[in-house]
Amino acid sequence: MKTKLLFNSRDELVAIDFDNVAVVQADGNYSRVVFINKHEINLAIGINKLADMLAKAKFDKAFFVKIGRSLLINQAFLERIDLQKQQITLTDRGISAIRISVTKNVLKSYKNFVCENFRI
Repeated sequence: MKTKLLFNSRDELVAIDFDNVAVVQADGNYSRVVFINKHEINLAIGINKLADMLAKAKFDKAFFVKIGRSLLINQAFLERIDLQKQQITLTDRGISAIRISVTKNVLKSYKNFVCENFRI
């Protein structure tokens, strides 16, 4: 079941298929939505409210985890957590890859969360 979330403002309506979203970053009272192909959209909604909406929605493959205070990561695109470089790499296993710099403490907590909850 494919689900798009609709965001309606005074000037526009934006429909987003979150199965293709790699990361959402907080930007003050806005959220920057970054797709795996590196296309970006800014939404006039805070990251906490957006996280609540994503938790209630049903997607084919997307599963978002909030790390730190300002990032939502789509687990479907997670490829690597590198503590030394302090980076998360998200990829579609094709031509697109996104690297995100994260503080070491937040990255360590996230790595532990992934290890505990997503064993293969």
